[in-house]
Amino acid sequence: MRDATRIINTSRPYGLTLVLILLMVVSSVPAAERPNILWITVEDMSPTLGCYGDTFARTPNLDAFAKESILYTNAFAVSPVCSPSRSTLITGMYNASMGTNQMRSSNHIPTGVKAFPSFLRKAGYYTSNNVKTDYNCAENERLIMESWDLSSAAAHWKNRKSGQPFFSVFNDMTTHQSRTMVWPYPVFQEHVQSRLSKQEISNPTAVPLPPYYPDTPVVRRTVARFYDCVSVMDQNVQRLLDQLEEDGLADETIVFFYSDHGSGMPRHKRLLLDSGMRVALMVRFPEKYQHLAPATPGTRLDRLVSFVDFPPTVLNLTKQPIPDYMQGIPFLGPDSQTERKTVYGTRDRVDEVMETARSVRDKQFLYVRNYMPHLSYNQPSVFSDLSAIRNEITRAAKTDLDLLTTPQRAYSGPRKPVEEFYDCSADPGNIVNLLAGELNPGQRVALERLRGAFATTRREILDVGALPESVMRDHVREEGAPIRDILEGKTNHSPDLDAAWAAADVKWCETEVEKCQEVNKVVDDAEVD
Repeated sequence: MRDATRIINTSRPYGLTLVLILLMVVSSVPAAERPNILWITVEDMSPTLGCYGDTFARTPNLDAFAKESILYTNAFAVSPVCSPSRSTLITGMYNASMGTNQMRSSNHIPTGVKAFPSFLRKAGYYTSNNVKTDYNCAENERLIMESWDLSSAAAHWKNRKSGQPFFSVFNDMTTHQSRTMVWPYPVFQEHVQSRLSKQEISNPTAVPLPPYYPDTPVVRRTVARFYDCVSVMDQNVQRLLDQLEEDGLADETIVFFYSDHGSGMPRHKRLLLDSGMRVALMVRFPEKYQHLAPATPGTRLDRLVSFVDFPPTVLNLTKQPIPDYMQGIPFLGPDSQTERKTVYGTRDRVDEVMETARSVRDKQFLYVRNYMPHLSYNQPSVFSDLSAIRNEITRAAKTDLDLLTTPQRAYSGPRKPVEEFYDCSADPGNIVNLLAGELNPGQRVALERLRGAFATTRREILDVGALPESVMRDHVREEGAPIRDILEGKTNHSPDLDAAWAAADVKWCETEVEKCQEVNKVVDDAEVD
């Protein structure tokens, strides 16, 4: 532009005027937008915050943050457990599209798929992760190396070069299942509860209990413990926000706050109900970047958001190209007007606990398809069964089953329905399975719509959930390629995924479920003996 202005004769009035106009145009062109992005991720927490309507939660800092942010009321994980969800968060693909849907997986992700922070690094961003990774695939170390300038307990935006934009992730473990229910109570008191004043410690006799928990002292103490963890987490988040302010970066940084799935309490984590899948999500835009926000601070949006949308959204905010393989929809930034109509959820093996289930949720209704209805929701689990509340619920199911309410029996009973359908607006706790009664015309239409969305999404993303892990491993070994590559026809042979789902879709009848339960009982009795 300097060369262009030299040839203008400024001795003439019109020449000087043209120079001034050109200078005004140049000064009005914004510099390349490179907002800092901060992700504050917390573990195992449903939206149990004051700003989400939980009147018992003590979360003054996040409640204040909500007033400065966009609060999403319909944000969902892709799986109700951490590592399958994290494989989606780092790649922008559904875990069931990649074969990372089983927890503690070592399957290979598709050829050409990269961790999305690597695109930010290439664009000049400093990237840091403090500290959890758990990407649930054979390429875990590669994804870490390409994603982060530093991934450790020391990782921080402070380590970047002066003036360098950053993408930083901080993962707070205070609300993790280990703290809320598994650690011995004295350990919890020492490491978590000790950070609260006596007035801040939750009173077990006053905590609200969901209808699917038996009202016993053990259950009440554990629920109170969960709320104490939420209170301490709230303090931790504020310290991080204070650091951002002290470093003079709050006005340059878009801040995301979200949890990695629902709470770690029984009937929450590991289940495709809202208690396991719905998460808190708030995004704060500084004034400088308000033009990238979908609404003014303090607005509550009911837009559906899935974890698969997070990577393309960050790339969109930072004006980076979005790879074709990403399956999400940007919900922030330019060209983010297209809204999803449903969110898709997957539940498969978690550690040693077998399961296959899928869900589809829109703004009002939730549809769940259980492919192992002969198994209880409350299956034994080595880690979870270290907790007093799990043992209490299991004990009540064995000794006091007749005394339990219908919601309590639904969770603790020996089996679950093949299909579940809930009106989440009228029944936010997903207590009443509408398929247990007569549907009204509107509900029937909604059910068929979600059944159809499930079948369509399952096919579109090449969901591998119908393939047993052993079969999938055999194909991968024989073809020498990731399962996604095989299903896309990039090798000589490919399993018939439609046939696998058709076999899984065979309708269960009551006698078949009962036969499976008899087998389970024989096995359980043999193990006890």
